[in-house]
Amino acid sequence: MTPKPDPSDMEDPEKAIPRDMAWIEIYEHTLSKGLQGGSTVGTFVGLPYALYKGPRALPNILGKTGRAALLGGAIGLSLMAPVTYLALKDQDDYAMFDRAYRLRHNLLQQRCNQFGAFSCCVFAAIAPFIKIPGVTLMWRIGYGSYLGTAVGVAVHVATAGMVKEE
Repeated sequence: MTPKPDPSDMEDPEKAIPRDMAWIEIYEHTLSKGLQGGSTVGTFVGLPYALYKGPRALPNILGKTGRAALLGGAIGLSLMAPVTYLALKDQDDYAMFDRAYRLRHNLLQQRCNQFGAFSCCVFAAIAPFIKIPGVTLMWRIGYGSYLGTAVGVAVHVATAGMVKEE
């Protein structure tokens, strides 16, 4: 279970999270969740579409699904910035500290980010070796990284029940 901060922790120099730093940590969290959520939704919407439409060869399926993941991730990322600003603009110092403290100490949240980042890197490294018709190298790397993020999040969700949070 995520620990709840004590109001006295704001005064403790080792546990304190200044408002500016809390703002950055919360933005980092919400933007990464927008990217992860958007690419996951894009992947799971794009995959059936890719199987239904066009040739069912693996490069074509990966191309259509990768494009959907990239589009979903871009939409999720661009929506989260203004939403986060609107949610945080009227928060007091303790509310900002509380949220940043909980994000910093949530093990499942850290695990989700690690799975997403690791699989993003793996898929981006593999993507240049898959030839997708009409798609340049840079786009293949982008497709691969967003597909990898979605796969990492899906693996995290599928295996999260096996992890006991302390």
